[in-house]
Amino acid sequence: MDLTTTYLGLKLKNPIVPSAGPVSSEISNIKALEDAGASAVVLYSLFEEQIEMESLEHAYFTTAHNDSYAEATSYFPTDIDYKLGPEEYLEHIRKAKEAVDIPVIASLNGKSTGGWIKYAKYMQEAGADALELNIYLLATDFNRTGQEIEKTYIDVVREVKKSVKIPVAVKLSPFFSSVAWMAHELDKAGADGLVLFNRFYQPDIDLENLEVVPNVLLSTPMAMRLPLRWVGILYGRLQAWNSGV
Repeated sequence: MDLTTTYLGLKLKNPIVPSAGPVSSEISNIKALEDAGASAVVLYSLFEEQIEMESLEHAYFTTAHNDSYAEATSYFPTDIDYKLGPEEYLEHIRKAKEAVDIPVIASLNGKSTGGWIKYAKYMQEAGADALELNIYLLATDFNRTGQEIEKTYIDVVREVKKSVKIPVAVKLSPFFSSVAWMAHELDKAGADGLVLFNRFYQPDIDLENLEVVPNVLLSTPMAMRLPLRWVGILYGRLQAWNSGV
C-alpha cells in the first residue's frame, strides 16, 4: 500500500507526523519515532517569552549586589542554570538533523514581531526543514478587539514568510468567530500549512496549598472530532496543506 503524501511541500513516506511535545526533547526519542515509522517530527516549541524572562532573572541576580562587598559575587548564579538564548534549541535542531533521515520541523512561540522573525531565521540556519508557528494570544485586554487579535496572527505569518525560505505552518486554536475566514486569511498571508488544532495546557489550582499546579490531561478519541470536522471542511479549498493534531 502506497502511503506517501506531501505536507508543506515535503515528500513524506506516510501521513504520520508526531506533533510538538516533550517527547522530542531527547534525540534518542526522535530516533525511536523514526524507527517506529514517523515520516517527520515536529520539535517542542521554543518560547521567546521564556528566554526573555530568564535573561531578566539572570540580569537581576548578577547585579543585585553591585553595591555590596566583593565577597557578594559568590552569590551569583552559574550561567549553566540559565538558558539565556536559543542556542540550546538550535543545537538540538542540528543534532536531530544529523541523527535522523526524516524532515525535522522546528516550532516557535514568539512574543514580538522582531522575535518571531529573528528566531525563525535562526531555526532555518540551524537546518530545520520547516517551521511551525505556535501562535496563541490570550486576549485579556478589554480595549483590544477581536479584529486586532486576528490581524496580529496574520501579520506574524506574513512577516515570517518574508524572512525565511523554508515552509511555514501555523498551529491554530478553534477559538475564532470564524475559523474558515481565519484559515483563508492565513492562507493568503502565505502559510504553507495549517495545523488543527492546538491543545492548551490547563493548569489546576491546589486548594489545600493555594498554588497553581500543572495538570496535563491526555487526549481521548473524542478530541479528534473537532479537528477532523474542520480538516474536512477546509480540504481542497486552500492553497495551504491541512493537518490534524
